Amino acid sequence: MKTLTVTLHHTTNYGATLQAYALQQTLFGLGHENVIFEYKYQNKTAKSKTNSFKAILRDGYFFIKKIFCGKKSKMLKKSFSDFHKNKMVLTRVYDSMEDLRNDPPVVDAYITGSDQVWNLSKKNIFTPARFLDFGGSDIIRLSYAASIETLKYSDEDKVMVRNNLKRFRGISLREQSACDYISEITGRNTVHVVDPVFLLSPQKWLDMAVEPRISGPYILVYQVLRNDRMQEVADYLKSITGFPIVQICNSQVKWIKADKTFYDVSPEEFIGFYKHASIVVSASFHGTALGLVFGKPTYGLVRNEFGSRIKEILEMFGLVDFCIGQYSTIPDPNIDVDVLKEKINLERERSLSFLNDMLFENFK
Repeated sequence: MKTLTVTLHHTTNYGATLQAYALQQTLFGLGHENVIFEYKYQNKTAKSKTNSFKAILRDGYFFIKKIFCGKKSKMLKKSFSDFHKNKMVLTRVYDSMEDLRNDPPVVDAYITGSDQVWNLSKKNIFTPARFLDFGGSDIIRLSYAASIETLKYSDEDKVMVRNNLKRFRGISLREQSACDYISEITGRNTVHVVDPVFLLSPQKWLDMAVEPRISGPYILVYQVLRNDRMQEVADYLKSITGFPIVQICNSQVKWIKADKTFYDVSPEEFIGFYKHASIVVSASFHGTALGLVFGKPTYGLVRNEFGSRIKEILEMFGLVDFCIGQYSTIPDPNIDVDVLKEKINLERERSLSFLNDMLFENFK
């Protein structure tokens, strides 16, 4: 079967890129053709909303970092661009919804997901595409591991979601809380599945990985947004293990004091860093997920309402004690790897069954 994936991959974000890659590779492995919807990238630099002294200092800091880290930043962007071009099968570039609706890819099924494809707090011209609002009525439509930032749609958005999802053969989401929310809005049954990064085995990931620029045991730290407890957790783990702290940044921001900080890690080397890490500490959903995929003691740091995704995934695999909130204690880095692998395998098979069922041509 020919399939099209609509997702959020067009960014220098490891999780967004790697989840799209994982779903495509999974579909290939199931015997389906697949292309990923490629859209015109709109690079808009965020500007301060106020002229406060703090905002001016922050903007000045980023400007100076951009000058001194410009070369590494360019290398990072190029590595992502090369990955998108060489490791992923993409459609031609679409520049508008009108373009997509007038000339959609010729496929049998549309798949939307994973990542925050149904996050409506920030809309853009391709938001309708993420609800598969294009193409003919004969096309199979489904979501795989769709996610939502917060469960607070407006009444207008609820109507839009309800109307679009009527055409879906199956609806699956990445978090159980999101499943319950979408079911309440639509009156449809939803299925809880794992993120695409869990669909590939560690060996499949290693087939595309490159060795990192560091050897020996280390504590791998990765966050997209600042978490106030990251330094404390990393320092504590270093104190009890003696392992150095290795930090990966996909921006010019050095979030914490680490023994080694890398600003220009390619997606392939990112996986290599996970392969050799002894412990993972992350405030990112996919940073946490990949630690679990590789069977590492993985600490997921959460902040306020934005931490639910990380908490739910750690709960799913019996590691809720490793979810670190504002007042959480820090457990020692001991986990039963065999039990973790068994739980991941069960969730992987259950999630693959959903995909297989939805893409079975004679399904009713």
